[in-house]
Amino acid sequence: MKVHVLYDKQGNVASVGVPLPLSYDSRGPQFGPDPAEDQHAAEFEVPEEFAQLPLHHFADKLKVDVQAKVHKLVAKR
Repeated sequence: MKVHVLYDKQGNVASVGVPLPLSYDSRGPQFGPDPAEDQHAAEFEVPEEFAQLPLHHFADKLKVDVQAKVHKLVAKR
């Protein structure tokens, strides 16, 4: 299951949603909501053990591993 995530530079999840179809504008492809200046947006695969949770629980349970070479969603410690 893939989700669209807005997150900060520490990997804290601000928002999670269902990925939207690509749209294009003068900046190129757009994936959904524009992140704030201090945020990042990306699509991630949800770890299998969390895939059955409702979306509104993901921000409490998951964070983005920004130390990994390729960022990914992981369980909060």
